[in-house]
Amino acid sequence: MYLARVYDGGRLHYVIRQSYPADGRLRSRDLFDLGPDPAAFIVYVGGRGYYYAEPLLSALAEADAAADPDALDRLLFEFLDPEIQRVIAGFDRRRRRTAHRSLAMDGDAMPPPHLFDRRRYHYLRFGHSEQRHIGRVPESVFHPLYAKSRDELEQYFWAEERRLRLHEKAAYVNTIFELRRFVPDPASDRTLLEQMDRYFVSRLCRLDADERFWTDLPHPGRLRDYLVRYAILYFDLDPPRQSPWQAYVEDFINRHRTYHPPAKVRIKLEEAGHLFGLPWKTLKKLDQRSLTRLYHRLALKHHPDQGGDPELFRRLTDYYKVLLKRGKRG
Repeated sequence: MYLARVYDGGRLHYVIRQSYPADGRLRSRDLFDLGPDPAAFIVYVGGRGYYYAEPLLSALAEADAAADPDALDRLLFEFLDPEIQRVIAGFDRRRRRTAHRSLAMDGDAMPPPHLFDRRRYHYLRFGHSEQRHIGRVPESVFHPLYAKSRDELEQYFWAEERRLRLHEKAAYVNTIFELRRFVPDPASDRTLLEQMDRYFVSRLCRLDADERFWTDLPHPGRLRDYLVRYAILYFDLDPPRQSPWQAYVEDFINRHRTYHPPAKVRIKLEEAGHLFGLPWKTLKKLDQRSLTRLYHRLALKHHPDQGGDPELFRRLTDYYKVLLKRGKRG
């Protein structure tokens, strides 16, 4: 069983669901609608005593779903009294080990996780965007992704992604959609940033249309709700917040330990103008948003992972940071 968060008419409510095998694949079904306040189904009897309301237990029993108190504790943990949460947390490590072993055994006969799921899980667990060798990661790392329906997986990732900090979200989107694979078309009339936007949208739409990925979840005739959040993350991360490519730049620098940005970069007017492709007088008058968009386009063109010169890329980044600070002072 798992707890699903569902928006109905703009209101969030909670549903207990279950993944089950059918026709050679895993599907999901609703077991009980908890409404907007799952805490209403927890009855306290004094001290640390509590139990779950009869309507909930009866519904699970009628659906032939095990009403194991430990399972319900895990599902509804965030809605329990804080003191009871503290007591339960003391047993959490043992329970997680037991659940992991059971899940691993059940998952042996299941198809391996989709690459998109692997990318998401890898970033959420390890917190970095280097995934070029993800195919060499031991399969045991991905055992938590086995024996789950598509709906359960999406609910799982939705919950985990809520823990990401703002600056991590940009790197996360960049990583899971492999935006570093984008190769700009120099003959295109579109700007590099527009080309990158189209590349992201094409990957998003391709995933949206992948019936093998979505298995039992029918297409709603529009972008799936589980993908809308990625579109929002990508297009809403504008300056001064960190965009996916800004996150990529920072990640590149962090991964190259020999790189140490100078404490102070002297602006060489001729070189800065040459790098950015604008006269210096025009360059220094750009507002923060315009400067950042220009930098994004050039970063795409000169990034080492796209075959660019690492030293040129670093100088471009240094100049961008200095220009950005000058703009803030102005």
